[in-house]
Amino acid sequence: MAVFPLRFYGLVDCNSFFVSCEKLFRPDLADKPVVVLSNNDGVIVSRSPEAKKLGIPMGEPYYKIKRLAESGLVKVFSSNYRLYGDLSHRVMRLLHRWTPSVEIYSIDEAFLDFTGLGYDHTSIDTLLHDIVTTVKKWIGIPVSIGLGQTMTLSKVANDIAKKGNGVCNLLDTDRRRAALASLEIGGVWGIGRRLAPKMIRLGIRTAWDLASIDPLWMRREFSIIQEQLVRELNGECCLDLAEVQPPRKSIQVSRSFHDTTDDYRLIAEAVSTFAAKACEKARADGTVASAIHLHINTSYHTGNYISDGRAAGFDIPTAHTPDVIQTALGLLKSIYRQGVMYKKASVMLLDMKDTEAVRSQGFLFDMDSKSPEDKRREDRLMTSVDRINETFGKGTLFFGAQGTEQTWRGASDHCSPSYTVSWNELPVARAK
Repeated sequence: MAVFPLRFYGLVDCNSFFVSCEKLFRPDLADKPVVVLSNNDGVIVSRSPEAKKLGIPMGEPYYKIKRLAESGLVKVFSSNYRLYGDLSHRVMRLLHRWTPSVEIYSIDEAFLDFTGLGYDHTSIDTLLHDIVTTVKKWIGIPVSIGLGQTMTLSKVANDIAKKGNGVCNLLDTDRRRAALASLEIGGVWGIGRRLAPKMIRLGIRTAWDLASIDPLWMRREFSIIQEQLVRELNGECCLDLAEVQPPRKSIQVSRSFHDTTDDYRLIAEAVSTFAAKACEKARADGTVASAIHLHINTSYHTGNYISDGRAAGFDIPTAHTPDVIQTALGLLKSIYRQGVMYKKASVMLLDMKDTEAVRSQGFLFDMDSKSPEDKRREDRLMTSVDRINETFGKGTLFFGAQGTEQTWRGASDHCSPSYTVSWNELPVARAK
């Protein structure tokens, strides 16, 4: 009898997540082609299986399928991140039902570590099917799950699961070898378009070819990352989530405006909103910013393209929203030109530091005029704002500099209601 591995991971992936969120409250669209657009209704970022069958590619500009949408052949939605974020949170929270070790990889993916929980070859397949069935029943979002001895193998298994019945277990050696032999090298997690051509020239055409290579040779020819990938494909754990998804060194928030504008007030509201969102992301990461960069530009399609940017450092790294907004608006005043019709703004927080490390280390020449008690009050304020917005929906509390109308916001002409995060947008059932 095969020996059960000491460690094994599952990768849960929400199928066509944005589209699945939209279909959840629209049963009339269950078997219809549906697509979701990027910010400002630019390009397609999510497709239903029915839309894929129509040959609609990922990343297709909306204008190219506009006729299909207007004829009713395809249902189009603008991105509704309030809805997607809330449903993602519900899925991730439910996954803790099966293991306390859940590592969120993205808005629609999470790694589950089942090591040491007492599962064997008989119970593990039942577990996988239970996860898929329960998430669909309780949340309404279809998911697939792949199981492997390493994170890389669980990714391979998940790709297979999405093409089948939603479940794939690659703990069996023969099954793993067959799966790797059928997977083209470009489809291996961590290879991508850049490395695939070189590997093909070396005769490495499938994942199994890669797994059969001497890992030390792979390290000499490529890097330690590719050596670890070979070992992972052979069932040797080399990666953890911190290596797969390293801490962000910068955080950027940028959007195009609905229309070009030279209205300083509108641009300032947008910049303040982007700064607030960037700070929220930083606090969620447990980091603070050493500096900020602001950039504004006109449309690329105008004859006189204008682009300008400026940066400023913080005496003490921070993620305190009022301070960051104040600095961002100071930069805006220095680069804004009256009469120039701007189309886009971008706020980037730079050189992110671990919050606890900054607090414990302190600074030899602390020029900040705020007292320790002032800083503690700031921390408590930001914590309270984040908790309220997480509980009652993003934007429940915001700073006055962000404005109330926000008419600068990009096009969102096909946005669905935020069914689960707004009392005013709850779905309404009507008897026929």
